[in-house]
Amino acid sequence: MNETKKAQVTSANITKGGVGKTTIIYNGAYFLTMLKLKKVLIADFDFQMNLTNRFIPVNQRKDLIKPENDVLNFFKNDIIPEPILVDDNLWLIPGNPKLEELLDDVKNGKQRNYLLQWYYSNMEKLSEQYDFILFDTHNDHNMITDNILAVSDKVIAIADVDGDSMSMLADEVNHINKLKKLIVNPITGESFVNTKVVKIGNKIIADAAKHPDTSTANVDHRNFVKAFNQMMEVDDSFLGYFWERGPLAKAKTENKSMFHLKNDARYNKKNNLEFYKKSEELFEKIFDL
Repeated sequence: MNETKKAQVTSANITKGGVGKTTIIYNGAYFLTMLKLKKVLIADFDFQMNLTNRFIPVNQRKDLIKPENDVLNFFKNDIIPEPILVDDNLWLIPGNPKLEELLDDVKNGKQRNYLLQWYYSNMEKLSEQYDFILFDTHNDHNMITDNILAVSDKVIAIADVDGDSMSMLADEVNHINKLKKLIVNPITGESFVNTKVVKIGNKIIADAAKHPDTSTANVDHRNFVKAFNQMMEVDDSFLGYFWERGPLAKAKTENKSMFHLKNDARYNKKNNLEFYKKSEELFEKIFDL
């Protein structure tokens, strides 16, 4: 009998807002469903609900999101949330702003490692239904975020062009290593956490990415690319960087993925084709495809 292939669990986290975490999860989901024909479950654990809002506008929440659907159920009602089908082969567990209010209960109560328990209890069923599970997190290391990191096979740590962003990549690795020591099987002493951190850059001026030595682009972008390229040569967890291009911004304002826009004549001009190609290559690395 053939064994069911385990669904890959990927989350995005960094202790800094505005780096594009939600945008990468959103577009990554469509990369998997549209280009790779995979079945994907995404869950929104960010208190701001930016990922949920990309699929379900605020004025439609009451009609489309029922109490049994959202992430609160993981920690409050002891039931598995019922995902909402939001597109072909794409399901969403919506966020809830009240999740932040549960932090103290999660820290002190039986829910401390509830998501971890849920995942291991339902791993076989989840793998039958989905090829990939993607989690969007709040930009911190609270107990709820730690639950997500603990069940992830891979965490995408994202750096933008900022003076402290590269050091935050190291902080994410250090935090995961702490979790590996904290969340262990009491009988065997083996860690339940098998998470790998992969690092990517985001919002990089395209010309700086292509010509870091000769570009007239902002010097901070050129220096970032040079530093990232050096790390990629010695550390295979540094995968690459997404360019800052018009289609990515338009994808957000038009509430579509970059892969929808790639099929739109307005956004598939010659100067954008390399952007799409490089983005797809980076998503291939992120998801090991």
